[in-house]
Amino acid sequence: MLRTRIRSSHALWILTLTLGFAATTPAIAGGRSKALTGTWVTRPPASFVYQDPDGYAPGTPAPIKESSLMRWELVEDEDGLILGYNTYYSQENPGENTSRGTLCMVGARQGSRIVLTEAYAIVDGEPVPDLSTIPIFEFNCESNGRKSLRCIGNGFSNLQPTALQAVLRRAKNADQLPPVPDAAREICQPGS
Repeated sequence: MLRTRIRSSHALWILTLTLGFAATTPAIAGGRSKALTGTWVTRPPASFVYQDPDGYAPGTPAPIKESSLMRWELVEDEDGLILGYNTYYSQENPGENTSRGTLCMVGARQGSRIVLTEAYAIVDGEPVPDLSTIPIFEFNCESNGRKSLRCIGNGFSNLQPTALQAVLRRAKNADQLPPVPDAAREICQPGS
């Protein structure tokens, strides 16, 4: 009787462990959740540093720290492939060295790990379709449930050395945020 009780207790433990694992693991293609679909914003602003060829004094290279507000609009399909946009506004100091734009994003998710690559679509209000297929930046992110992403990023060789840290949270009132510009949607659209 003791042996039967141990076996049934062991079987119950295995069943509980299996069900718990299944509940926390995304399903395989076809039934996978589209967890990243939605709008994400940096909270707090993302910190980044880059090696500026002019630094703070023209002609004297130096690292410069800035912060960036980002709004990611992402769509994930059932295979974990991601398309989207990064609309950003960066500023060194209030009133100095500001930049803004929208980038095309593509990525993939496997479990809680996400990689995203981006290229310019609009820079300081000007559409730049010729640059939309030249990758400039990569993000490696980890999802913390369905509401938060922790990311680090790095620039590619066509930028000065650049690194970024960001926490993005799912936007509660996405319709109240500035929309992705129509020109960026046209440039980044698959098949365009």
